[in-house]
Amino acid sequence: MSATAEPSESQPSHNSKSFPFFDLPPELRSRILSFLLCTDTRTIDLDPSNYRVATARLNLFLVSKQFGFEAYHVFYAGHTFRIFQTHGRFLGKRTEPLLARLPSYYRNIMVSLELRLGPGWSDPPKPWYVSDRLGLEDCIAVRTLRVFVEVDPSSPIFKGFRLNRDFFTNFSGMLLQQVMVRLPVLDTVEFDAYPSVDRHGALITRLLEETRKARKRIAWGPERDWGDSMADKLEKARLKAKQMSARVIDLEPVN
Repeated sequence: MSATAEPSESQPSHNSKSFPFFDLPPELRSRILSFLLCTDTRTIDLDPSNYRVATARLNLFLVSKQFGFEAYHVFYAGHTFRIFQTHGRFLGKRTEPLLARLPSYYRNIMVSLELRLGPGWSDPPKPWYVSDRLGLEDCIAVRTLRVFVEVDPSSPIFKGFRLNRDFFTNFSGMLLQQVMVRLPVLDTVEFDAYPSVDRHGALITRLLEETRKARKRIAWGPERDWGDSMADKLEKARLKAKQMSARVIDLEPVN
């Protein structure tokens, strides 16, 4: 009996043809690449978990020149990129923000950036300043800037812990102003916050003032749903309840 095993029908043939991926329509290729490349969070920042979350995806850039070209367009257009890092490991004075580490042709493709305010409210991180190193002028496709507020130190509960009531409000307002002026085609600033942040507090009020001065459109994010009136919210709740009721009916067994 021969020591060499016969190949079974289930074993793939070495002569099998590769899938003609580039024969697919561009829209379908982009859709497939988005499933492969886009993360669940859709927000990219300097983070210790990046090697697990992003490395395998970025390796797809190396498949071929054409595949890499299409892949990096999908990846950088399909995520929101945080302007200033928020993870404690990357807040050192010499740690450059993510945007400053990327080549300009990647920044050219981005369509959405995030400015997250709250970390270091009593002593803002040293890398949190706007300069040419960020390459914001290269972000020629960014039309939406997302501003997420974690805390508002002007609130009375921070009395005794803050430097003064207006320190972080003024810092944040100036930071937003400097970011907006450098983004060449920015159209919309979308605001959102954690539940503890008051929409009518000093910080949000100052950020809205800066946005109006810059003549940018104001939008509201999904976390707080600030943009809807009470009537709109009640109507959304009614429609959601109706949808849930329909699902229950669909799931009932047929006699």
